[in-house]
Amino acid sequence: MAHAAAVPSLEALSFAQLLAACGGFFAACTLSGLGLGYVLQRRAWAIGRKVFDVPLGKRQFRTEAIGTLLFLLLWIPTIAALLGSGVLRFTDGWASGLVTFAGCWYGFQVLYYFLHRAMHHPRLFWVHRWHHESRVTTPLTGLSMHSAETLGWMFAFFVPALLLSWAGMLSLTGWMVFFGVHFVGNIAGHANAEIFPIRATRLSSALFSNPIVYHLLHHARFDGHYAFGVAWMDRLLGTEWADWPELHAKIMDGHPLGSLREKGAAYRAVSHRKAP
Repeated sequence: MAHAAAVPSLEALSFAQLLAACGGFFAACTLSGLGLGYVLQRRAWAIGRKVFDVPLGKRQFRTEAIGTLLFLLLWIPTIAALLGSGVLRFTDGWASGLVTFAGCWYGFQVLYYFLHRAMHHPRLFWVHRWHHESRVTTPLTGLSMHSAETLGWMFAFFVPALLLSWAGMLSLTGWMVFFGVHFVGNIAGHANAEIFPIRATRLSSALFSNPIVYHLLHHARFDGHYAFGVAWMDRLLGTEWADWPELHAKIMDGHPLGSLREKGAAYRAVSHRKAP
C-alpha cells in the first residue's frame, strides 16, 4: 500500500481553487446524469419500457430544478471546505482505489437506508417531503431535496471516507469515481423508464443495482424500498415489496403501470395473509 504522503496535499490549494474544481466536477456529473437520464428515458419509452403512464405533478419541473440547485449550492462549498481542511488524508494505488469505491458505495447503502427510513417517521418527514413531491419521477428528481436532507446525505457520504482515511486506504481517484457513478446513476436512475436492458434477478438487485422500478415504487407507495441502490438492506430488514419482480417483468414486456396504486398478485397475497 502506498503511503498517504504520496498524494499531494489539497491544503496547498486555495479555497477558491477547490471551489472551482469541485464546482466544475459536480456540475459535470449533474449535467451528465441529466443528459444521460433523459436520453435513456426517451429511448426506453420508444421500445415500451415506461414505468408509470401517469402525468407529472403541477409545477414539478420548477420544484425539482430549485431543489437540485439548492443541493449543489450547499454541497459544492461544503466539500471544497472539507477537502481544504486536511481532515481527509489520501493515498494512491489501484488497491486503495478499489477499496475506496467499494467502501464508500456499500457504506453509503447502509447509512442511507437508516437515514431514509428515519425521514419517513411522521416527525421527520418534513425533511424528506420535498423529494416526495415527485410521485412520478424524472431525472431531475434525483438531487431535488430539502437542504436538511442534503446534510444527511453529506453525513452518509463522508463517514465511510473518514473511516477509510483513518485506515490509510482513502484514494482520491477512487472517491471521485464513486461520486461520478453515484451522481450520474442517481440522477439517471430517477427516469420514468426501465432503462436497464436486462431483467433483474434477486441476486443482481441485492448486490449490484436495483432496476429502476424498484425505487420508483417507493415514490409511488412511500413506505418500503428505502435502500438507495441495492436491495439487500430492504431484504434483510423486511421492507422489500414482494410484487416488484412481477411489476418489473410487466414493464419489460411493454406494459406500463397505469396507476401509482397498482399492485401485483404477490403483494395482494402477502396482504391477505397478514389480514386478521
